[in-house]
Amino acid sequence: MATVKSFSGAVRLKDVSDFIAPSQACVVSLEPKKDGGEGEGELVRLQSRAGSSAARGPSTSQPASEASPVKVTLNDCLACSGCVTSAETVLLEQQSTEEFLRVLDTKAETKRVVVVTLSSQSRTSLAAHYGLSPLETTSRLCGFLKSLGVDLVLEDNLGRDLALLATLEEFWDKYENGAADTLPLLTSECPGWVLYAEKTHGKLVLPHMSKARSAVATLGSLCKGALPANLGVDPGRIYHCFISPCFDKKLEASREDLKSGEFADLDCVLATTEFHKLLEAKSFDSQGGPTAPFDDIFQGSGTQRTQYSARGSSGGYLEFVFRECALRLKGRDLFPRDQPLPLKVVRNQDFQEISLLADDGKILLSFALAYGFRNIQNIIRRIKQKKMTYHFVEVMACPSGCLNGGGQMKDEGARVIDRKEIVAQLEQLYHHGEVVLRDPRGNPNLGQVETWLGGFKSQKATEVLHTTFHDRTQKTETASTAMMIDF
Repeated sequence: MATVKSFSGAVRLKDVSDFIAPSQACVVSLEPKKDGGEGEGELVRLQSRAGSSAARGPSTSQPASEASPVKVTLNDCLACSGCVTSAETVLLEQQSTEEFLRVLDTKAETKRVVVVTLSSQSRTSLAAHYGLSPLETTSRLCGFLKSLGVDLVLEDNLGRDLALLATLEEFWDKYENGAADTLPLLTSECPGWVLYAEKTHGKLVLPHMSKARSAVATLGSLCKGALPANLGVDPGRIYHCFISPCFDKKLEASREDLKSGEFADLDCVLATTEFHKLLEAKSFDSQGGPTAPFDDIFQGSGTQRTQYSARGSSGGYLEFVFRECALRLKGRDLFPRDQPLPLKVVRNQDFQEISLLADDGKILLSFALAYGFRNIQNIIRRIKQKKMTYHFVEVMACPSGCLNGGGQMKDEGARVIDRKEIVAQLEQLYHHGEVVLRDPRGNPNLGQVETWLGGFKSQKATEVLHTTFHDRTQKTETASTAMMIDF
């Protein structure tokens, strides 16, 4: 089960963390409601314990026998910097290997269709651990999961391709229409970054955040929308589990904004290390176990034998959007497609930038990537001081990005320099020769996705490909301004 240290530094900031001991009064009044009103979302009951309190708040004047239960939504807890002990229990019980196995064990009675999406970063981490190629890893994992009763095993490339295309059009619309007040556009693939931005900076940064859903949130919407129609089943019968490089995705999965109707787009998130423990518990044989081709939402079961990726191991937003905008501005490809962009290191390897100049030397595009909380703070400081010169920033809470996510396989005794070497090795494995580099528009499913959406400009497309963010700073206004970082 996840612990405090499992989550990213942005989530674990003192007085901002979702998983800390009680530190302040509950943001929701614990007085019984007279009108019986309830919030939306999953309900968490805060109940007193002998000799202690689950949350600090005003005591009720009514006797316990007369007072109605106080209900607090899980969203309230995740937006709070105080007591979230009950919310932690509910969240992690739903996002656990135990729950995943329980769903598999009860498939015969519930008639559920179990779908597992394997992130490319988790695949890479497990490939390195087992000494396999990326394709061998996915084939072995697919065979293993199907032996457990999983119906479909997907890779995340369709969600990633759609997220990249949505981010490109969002940025280009702002750039072309001169929406300087909402630039730079800050990518929102990272849930740790989203949580930090909502709870500590609110209105200052929310207008800058990309509204494009993350890759897995996009794919999750397809799993609960397009897939049930293809299979002829009710959306409520689809159970979607995501194998993730970080624990923060558990928080993303619980967001009310990421639902298809009444159903969550992600039912369960297991970090790479949690999934590895499941593999060990079920005696996964990485060398001689069963293999199987993986699946596709639109092409069907067992149809995929080739892996695809976009350049960039943390979503590839800067790589793709910069190239495409440069092409639109200059009318030709300026950078070889088979090589990474020539980024310039600014402060450290986790803060890099690239610019496109006009013939007269004027800056046409200025992009940056900022990984890790310290570099994120530099970006936010520039926005506050109105000294921002970048048009676009790829933001990740974890230093070195998603391959170094808190949920990845790690040698806990490794030195910092060793970990940097490990990440460099993972980068090479991520872009392994058998993984085909493909432009997102080359995905053969885009036509079927467009048909299902009724066009990429439709209202349905907006709901499936985009999300919303919330200013939660009012709920943490009593938090200490002296934030200590726990990396």
